[in-house]
Amino acid sequence: MIEIAIQAADTNDELIAYVMLPTNKNTIIDAMDRAKVFGETFVRIESCNDFPELNGFEFSEEPTLDELNFLAKRLEEISRDTSEKYAYRALLRKPMDTINEAINRTYNLETIPVYPCNDFAEYGEIVLENEMLEELDDVPDEVYDLLDPDKVGRAMADREGGIFVEGYYVVTSGYEPVLVYNDVLPEPQEDWVFRLEVAPNLSSETKNLTFPADKNYLKNIDKCNIMKFESALPQISNSAVESAEDIYLLNEIAKKYSELSREDAAKFKAVLQSEKWDGLYEAEDILKNLGRYDFDISVTDASDFGRKYLSEMLTPDFDRSLLDGVNTAKLAGNVFRVNGGAITLYGAVSNYGGQLYSMIEAPQQEQESSFEMGGIS
Repeated sequence: MIEIAIQAADTNDELIAYVMLPTNKNTIIDAMDRAKVFGETFVRIESCNDFPELNGFEFSEEPTLDELNFLAKRLEEISRDTSEKYAYRALLRKPMDTINEAINRTYNLETIPVYPCNDFAEYGEIVLENEMLEELDDVPDEVYDLLDPDKVGRAMADREGGIFVEGYYVVTSGYEPVLVYNDVLPEPQEDWVFRLEVAPNLSSETKNLTFPADKNYLKNIDKCNIMKFESALPQISNSAVESAEDIYLLNEIAKKYSELSREDAAKFKAVLQSEKWDGLYEAEDILKNLGRYDFDISVTDASDFGRKYLSEMLTPDFDRSLLDGVNTAKLAGNVFRVNGGAITLYGAVSNYGGQLYSMIEAPQQEQESSFEMGGIS
């Protein structure tokens, strides 16, 4: 509904995460983790197809992610009703300063008259057919039929202050906004890790469950059928959930994940991406042993890791200019081949118990051969 760009404020690099709203908070964070967007951020609206008036729109004060997410949810709801959609588009063409106004204008839209027509002539015909202009009440029928619809439509529009919006005529002059949002959003934003749609049987009404959840909330759910599975962790898909009996383990993973720092949460996703794991028990085991993995969240690619590895290995007084043109990506590949680990979407991660920036020593046999050759000469 709304595409936003989230840009890191404390860096000169073009680190930008693009996210489509409305969505779950953890999905937004995942996009930011992948784009390496941390710390203070700038948020802007990139595009909004159903409400193009919002394309690139800038408020007087930068809205929060929660505010934009809630606005997107409201727009998704009102876009299902054609009249409300075009009523809101007409309101967007009036001066608007804050995100509060943008949100509050999504309410009470049913009070705005909306007519399907393309120009004044078509609107004039609607006015004449419905006898909407009082001055024409006493005009004889034979004269009434001779009236110019275009002039009638213009006269009515001048009085009402209505505007045309892509095939619809909208009258916003009598609209009264509702103060729904001032300081606190009307409802909390979704921040689940997993969401399931379950039902006792295939013909029953479904129920949505979000995790983490209170254990009492899960009673008797293990007897249900899973109809749909959604994950805010791209690495854990529905293939990992074999039956409704897995929901308790799923809930434990969601609970522990929610308690992680942002960097550890990114590390967990990096390990899941780099390791070969099978099933939720192994995923939970990785979560329990997260401290046994070394992780560099700042690494963007193999070349970046290669440069950092060299920086760690070389003495401080080494002339770094000698490294110009060095294939650091190939170096990174060689280091990972020996030390283990991988470059992931979230940064560089070691294998279990490994270190990313540990020295690689020459094999003992090569050392001995070199020593013997030196002695012979």
